[in-house]
Amino acid sequence: MKLRLSENYVIDTDDYRKEGLRIGVLAASGAGKSNAAADIVEDVLDQKGQTIIIEPISEWHTLKAHYNNVVTVGGEFQDLPLELDFAKEYVHSSLESGINLVVNISDLEEEADQRKFVSDFLWNLYRTEQKYRRVIFLVIEEADTWAPQSWDQTSKQSLARVSLIAKHGRKIGIFPIFITQRPADFHKSPLTQCNVILFGKFAPGADLDPKTGVMYVVKKLHIPITEEDIIKQDVGDFIVWDKFGVHRIKARKRSCPHGADTPLVAPVPFAAGVNQTLGSLKESIEKALAAKKRERSEIERLRADVVAKDEEIKELRKKADIKIAVSEMLKGPAQASESPDLKAKVEELSKVYEDRITALEEEKKAKTERILALEAEKAGLQEKFRAYESFDKALTAIIENKWPTQMPTNQPTDAATAVGLQRVVTVVDLEEIKKHAPKVPIDTVKGKVLQLGKAGFFDAWRSVGEIGSALVDRYSFNASEQAINGALKDLVNEQILGMKHTDRNRWKLSPDVVFQGSEMA
Repeated sequence: MKLRLSENYVIDTDDYRKEGLRIGVLAASGAGKSNAAADIVEDVLDQKGQTIIIEPISEWHTLKAHYNNVVTVGGEFQDLPLELDFAKEYVHSSLESGINLVVNISDLEEEADQRKFVSDFLWNLYRTEQKYRRVIFLVIEEADTWAPQSWDQTSKQSLARVSLIAKHGRKIGIFPIFITQRPADFHKSPLTQCNVILFGKFAPGADLDPKTGVMYVVKKLHIPITEEDIIKQDVGDFIVWDKFGVHRIKARKRSCPHGADTPLVAPVPFAAGVNQTLGSLKESIEKALAAKKRERSEIERLRADVVAKDEEIKELRKKADIKIAVSEMLKGPAQASESPDLKAKVEELSKVYEDRITALEEEKKAKTERILALEAEKAGLQEKFRAYESFDKALTAIIENKWPTQMPTNQPTDAATAVGLQRVVTVVDLEEIKKHAPKVPIDTVKGKVLQLGKAGFFDAWRSVGEIGSALVDRYSFNASEQAINGALKDLVNEQILGMKHTDRNRWKLSPDVVFQGSEMA
């Protein structure tokens, strides 16, 4: 398979038959790394190869504009919903039917859930691929998120899975493509396993650091290039290092549109086999979710009943204590003149209370046993839905009038080729979008933070620490954490940034913000 990156440079997979192909694409935001990676993926698809792409934000769905066996899981342009516990099913359906997957994990709001899903997905891919041994090009966007240089308990497992793929994936036919704009934050174990690395443009800063960044990799792998070589490149230029040496190229323009630009996508109709796989997998997911919802509702109801019974038992015990006290008084000196009728009523009341308490205890026990049985049944159902081995049901019942397909107005519309599961993204006139970026002096903390936003820094969730480092690295601008927090608060109030409350708060550019013009101040 030949992967053409430019007119004068081609990667021939036959040259890497023995050691396997592992590609790293390193470039700053906006320097052309997505275009270069798309060149590789499109060549793979054109030659009937298979790809699986893991992305944190929607970019790769536009492959559906040209290829009829690309399925998007999760995200805004999904063909299938993303379910946290279904990593195994997605992997199996892709390898079984040969479909290409774009897995968007943005529907999982918690960072820990995203990392758990990616970790489970990579582990199941590694295990299942041992059965099929079909060459898979695995694209991992924002690789530093899943394999960080400074890892903690939440990222430990995903780092281990990425490293496993990098070191041993070649044996079973997995060729990883790691993409990152923060090589300083990407763990050096998988990065230094790459035997083809594309170095795009970087500005001076942490990502060129000789101890943690690009120049560390250059030194570690004995690559004959300098920091100045990288800095002076234009957008779309790359220095490529491979087993044959160093090459300077200008990446060709990709065929499919860039997903981050929200272009008009006219999806080609799915192939019949893809429809079958989608229908079966979607039906499985919907059944599993419905079963979980029923179980959760029944368990919550039973737990509420148990709590109510506990309260009723407490009240009856109080009344029983009062009855016992009355009974003890009747056994005192006045017992000789005690009325037989009164004594019989006390004894009858005592028995009623005791019988009621016993009945409530039995009812509580039965409810508790029911909860345990439902929990066991839930575990059994989860295991059952993990055991699907074939996907042969038709898509008809799913696609009827659910996700209508909209075709571009400047092209003929053929209802016979419209497919319900596919989405259309309409071009938005940027002149009509509300301008959120106010006039702010460029030399203030707020102005510098806006500069970062305009440069694409806030396309992902960022912490105060990362923002401070970026201000120093990119603009040599020092600001206190208090000053940065103040600027961030203003920008959140102005709806320019969104804030995610976690153990360490994060900020991200609001989805409808567009920066216009070359200057902000």
